[in-house]
Amino acid sequence: MRQFLFCLSGIALLLACCGKQPPVEKIVEGGVEVVLNHYEPYEVRGEPSHLSLREEIRIDFENAKLSDLDLKEPSFVEADSKGNIFVVEGAPDSKYYVYKFNLEGLFINKLGYKGQGPGEIQWIWDLIIDRDDRVLISDPAASKLLEFDTDGKFIKETIIGHILREELPLLNGNYFARRRAMDSSEGNRWYLCLFNPDFKEIKKLDSFDMSASAPPKQNPGIMVAFHWKVAGDRIFIGNEQRGYDIWVYSLEGILLRKIRKEFKRVPYPEEFRQQTKKIAVREPALNLVPLNDMPPFNSFFSDDEGRLFVMTYEQGENPDEYIHDVFNKDGALIGRVPLGKYGIMGRALNHLRATAKNGRFYRLRLKENGYAEVIVSRMEWH
Repeated sequence: MRQFLFCLSGIALLLACCGKQPPVEKIVEGGVEVVLNHYEPYEVRGEPSHLSLREEIRIDFENAKLSDLDLKEPSFVEADSKGNIFVVEGAPDSKYYVYKFNLEGLFINKLGYKGQGPGEIQWIWDLIIDRDDRVLISDPAASKLLEFDTDGKFIKETIIGHILREELPLLNGNYFARRRAMDSSEGNRWYLCLFNPDFKEIKKLDSFDMSASAPPKQNPGIMVAFHWKVAGDRIFIGNEQRGYDIWVYSLEGILLRKIRKEFKRVPYPEEFRQQTKKIAVREPALNLVPLNDMPPFNSFFSDDEGRLFVMTYEQGENPDEYIHDVFNKDGALIGRVPLGKYGIMGRALNHLRATAKNGRFYRLRLKENGYAEVIVSRMEWH
């Protein structure tokens, strides 16, 4: 009997060992944790890795009821905590830059009137909606950051140094922003930096060297994989000049983790090649030439649970889909999911973006006939 029990214990131990998932590989570089992700995801016990989307709302701007909104070039979409949808206008000659829709997709109002007065916008580069539902708009043409409530009421504006772009307020009262080089000693670079409430620079976090593609040198297409995202108490930065390496910072600028991943090279798509040729003819001074391969990633966004979704250039089964790498809050690759492409493909600085909020996936899609539509889908993990 005792031998039988020992045998059962041995079998149970063997099964437990065989069923044990391999640990997530990590190393330390310069005192910083690096999560080593392979091409295929890890199987993390207790972590759901399969995502399905259930469409809830579709706002089609080809619809005759929406044609009088004068929305010329929808650029991206954001959402507040109540599910209201904010579509950002990208055309510089528009009268309004933000269009609000409710949870059912019905148009509510416009905000961000074009002008030079208080609460008016000369041009919009970025819009974020923070956890307090403040609508924050970056206006680089007027060097200011504007704040509205979600009903469109103007609250205040803050004047910013003219060298800054894409200013994002942080929970600790500081700001995160991109700036250009201030003098020749910094070269032809873009810098991502932290600033105090008076917009005095605190710390440089990253930079992107633009000298290799500055005219009269050949400019390699129009794709630049230099992307960043502020999500709660974390700052994520991806820089193609490091490969597929996304760095995670605290709001104080401390490098906490590097998320590194193996990836497949994707040839430069014919769609982008034709775009590049058209721009090269229209603006010969840029000296544009098509790329051979696409960057390792395009852009990324996060959800309410801290997952990071990174859009690659690998095509899904559907022509409208691209594979997204999904990392958990600890930087481990837990899934590769096909999600619809969003924004305007091929735009410089990767102004593409989607939003995950309230358990929903928000994206703006351009149809083949040129009209835009917003698609809102429920995200179901299992």
